[in-house]
Amino acid sequence: MERHLAAVLIADVVGYGRLSQTDKEGTRALFRTDLNEVFEPRIAAHHGRLVKTMGDGILVEFHSVVDALRCAVEIQQQKAEVNVLTQPERRLDFRIGINLGDVIVEGDDIHGDAVNIADRLQVLAEPGGIAISATACDHVKGKLPIGFASLGEQKMKSIAEPVRVYRVLIDPATAKIVGAKPGLSAGDDSKPPVIAVLPFENLSADDGWTRLVDGLSADMIGDLARYPDLAVISRQTMQSYRGRASDSRSVGLEQNADYLLEGTLQAIGQRVRVAVQLVDALTGANLWSARFEESIDDFFVMQDSVTQNVINALAGTFGKLANLGREVARRKPPSSLGAYDCYLLGAELHDRFTTDARAEAIRMLSRAVELDPGFARAWMTLGLAHTVDAFNAFTPDSAASVGRWRECVEKALALDPTDPMTRLYMGALRAFDGDISGAAEEYDRALALAPNDADVLSMLASSRALVCGNPEEGCALAERALRLNPQAPSWYYAQLARARFVAGRYADSLSSLRKSPPDSPVTLMFRVLCNALLEEPAQAQSIARRIAVEFPRFTVENFIRTYPVSNPPALVAIKEGARRAGMV
Repeated sequence: MERHLAAVLIADVVGYGRLSQTDKEGTRALFRTDLNEVFEPRIAAHHGRLVKTMGDGILVEFHSVVDALRCAVEIQQQKAEVNVLTQPERRLDFRIGINLGDVIVEGDDIHGDAVNIADRLQVLAEPGGIAISATACDHVKGKLPIGFASLGEQKMKSIAEPVRVYRVLIDPATAKIVGAKPGLSAGDDSKPPVIAVLPFENLSADDGWTRLVDGLSADMIGDLARYPDLAVISRQTMQSYRGRASDSRSVGLEQNADYLLEGTLQAIGQRVRVAVQLVDALTGANLWSARFEESIDDFFVMQDSVTQNVINALAGTFGKLANLGREVARRKPPSSLGAYDCYLLGAELHDRFTTDARAEAIRMLSRAVELDPGFARAWMTLGLAHTVDAFNAFTPDSAASVGRWRECVEKALALDPTDPMTRLYMGALRAFDGDISGAAEEYDRALALAPNDADVLSMLASSRALVCGNPEEGCALAERALRLNPQAPSWYYAQLARARFVAGRYADSLSSLRKSPPDSPVTLMFRVLCNALLEEPAQAQSIARRIAVEFPRFTVENFIRTYPVSNPPALVAIKEGARRAGMV
């Protein structure tokens, strides 16, 4: 059995099954045209070998991974140019995955883990995009005018160890910034912050710590780059500052960065101390800082822990960077608010549960997508606002809210299929449509894309419990989210409370509900249910009367239908608690 090292490229058509249902013969003809006119000439030009086609997939091997990536980039660029001039119903978009590894040769065919990983990689690529393994990426960095955005370590079916994956940034103009995201036009001065992570400084006498310090700052860059509302200067660019005495203003000006993240590591005996601070690039002011200390024996555990805690404190909808952006936006006249300003303010209002706040949240988020129709995260958050309106019955027509939710989430997914939050809400849509297995797949994608994002873990917790019937997993996810983000907003506790309720832990659920958004009708409903099932009828009925007065449109049945709740034990418990409290 022959083996050899090869760069493996796998391309797959996006939505081929759906397109074939409409026009099987026509779709197959389009595929053959792209194969003959786009793929084969590029493969030949870069010394590749077309191994075979696999239905709607294409398997190619190269001797050089640089050739493989150059070929993939040219294919996607050519397809983008062709698609601009092609009717939507006659366009095919491809996802491409590239890996480097040992392949097993049998005749003209190749197979093995290297091929399987390439296939898993293409699933993680966006339509018209390329995903590449770290093994392959290490061989091409600096050799092509492109950038890379880390998607973190991904668990892959039938592959023993997680694989670190990068998204290829094809446009040379974005190569320096690894956090370049869909949306937010260049003319909008209301934009996501740009953050530069300076190489962390080794304060220890032993130079051996320098490699570990480099790994820490690299992890920070990779994890920050995964947030859709941040732009992050690439590691390659920031490495040039190692050993240089540079003040914050000069670095900010050189990299067009708003904030700098700095850090030091010091080994003292058997302990390691890491200090991290966020600095305003314009003024040099210290905006946030944290210290971590662990045993040397646990350094790699500590490295993960430090990275995760710093990232969750800084990034996300309610992280330090977003809150700084809101402070800037509030100082602007309403007429000068840009898309990003409107998004930040709308996301904050969305977390409130009064009629006026709900209406203003939707108005601000609608304004954000009106100002920038390509702003994927704003579309996603607008969709979330509509779904919260639907299951809380804040509007008289829940069906209309569901329709707007669907429209917004589908738009967000088309703009950025790698946003884990959008994947979560697409899962909720699948569940609403009765496709529980499809919902579970979307939840799995979200978790794979952001395994350490506290916001994602918290949101996922109640879905695992109420939709998928895994309350213990839901509790574990919610508890981990709170550990990762000690400054968590109150809705984290609402997610934990729902998972605990489904697990039958009514007293624990009630404890979490006391820390949840106090004016949310769903929070109040779960308080009613817990009190009723704990045989505390007076408390249950008192809160039920409050719901009836303050939220007259809210019903348990509407919550079950629109959330949606599909786990049978959860349904039984909700209905029984509601019956005891007189809510049904």
